[in-house]
Amino acid sequence: MDIHHRVRTLTRGPRHHFFGYYSVPLWNPAETHLLCIESEFQDHLPLPGERGVIGLADAESGEFTPVTTTDAWNLQQGTWLYWNPAAPGREIVHNDRVDGRLVTVVHDIESGERRLLPRPINALARDGRYALCLDYGRMGRLRKVVGYQGAEDPYPEDPHPKSDGIFRLDMHSGEVTLLYSIYEVWEQLVERHAALRERHMWFNHTTINPSGTRFYFLARAWAGGVENTQLQSALYTGAMDGGDLRCLIDFGGFVSHLDWRDDESMAVTCTTTKPQERGSRQHFMLADREGAALRPMGGGVLDFDGHMTFSPDGRWMVTDRNQRETLEKQLLLVRMEDEAVQMLHGFDMQRLSWLTGDLRCDLHPRWNRSGTQVCVDAIAADGTRQLHVVDLEL
Repeated sequence: MDIHHRVRTLTRGPRHHFFGYYSVPLWNPAETHLLCIESEFQDHLPLPGERGVIGLADAESGEFTPVTTTDAWNLQQGTWLYWNPAAPGREIVHNDRVDGRLVTVVHDIESGERRLLPRPINALARDGRYALCLDYGRMGRLRKVVGYQGAEDPYPEDPHPKSDGIFRLDMHSGEVTLLYSIYEVWEQLVERHAALRERHMWFNHTTINPSGTRFYFLARAWAGGVENTQLQSALYTGAMDGGDLRCLIDFGGFVSHLDWRDDESMAVTCTTTKPQERGSRQHFMLADREGAALRPMGGGVLDFDGHMTFSPDGRWMVTDRNQRETLEKQLLLVRMEDEAVQMLHGFDMQRLSWLTGDLRCDLHPRWNRSGTQVCVDAIAADGTRQLHVVDLEL
């Protein structure tokens, strides 16, 4: 496979410009502008009061136009920026901190009108009706790179609270519903994993399937009880009405990143369950049903953890890989019909601290709506964190 492509740095310093997470469309419907955050720094995790500037980068020139600011953001996942599907091209959705409380903001970029919803989001359905919410105080306490500094965990002494978990937010009415509690999932898992009895558990990585009926999430805990010991996870899917909870990968191993290809299947990076290969991180395809087998992707070439994301038509997938020896993050393209793999580009991260660790700059690839371009966050030649665009001739 030899797909012609072009790589260009879109935004420019001296300020940093990045989006955050992967598999979220940052182009507007007309594909004339890209959502992003502008920051004065990348040398520490944002503290309360250090506001990021939300704005639009011109898709051709990269010129940044400020729209609003946020006090609920981080370097890994940004502020969970979305174009609102209910008002495409006009409204954006993001998290913020208002009077010390974390909220979702629906912002009209033409009128400046803001509507506040009572919890910060972690995923938004493609039709914009519902969002999923997690507690960023608990995430900040247990894994600070995905939380918001200064946010309080309402249950810091409870390893598995009954009143915290995954919440559904009605984007119209603001109604909040607890779908699955941490206790409910912990109660299932502790029967098979007694070591979980005293460990503090949290949820992370929610994404809703294309039709908006189901979502996946990870139930996580540190093997040593504190951050930066071995991170262990279980993969679950659940229904948007709070029923039909399914455990797809049992707790205990490494489960990292996922993306829905369609309503029935997803890609996942995890450790294989085969004893002779245990410990090897790979990309797999997995069906959304309990007991489904993991199928290795790419003929064994995709033997690493990555942030994979499917093109809008599901015919292509991009993912990223760390190369510690060269301080590169590589962007790879996968043709799904035969799972042929092509390395598109290696981005020089320049420093180990930008390759890995709390301040890392993951590529976090995102497709445009036409399936012809991919945007990544990467370190530019001047050492700033910027948006880069890969044009693909598919």
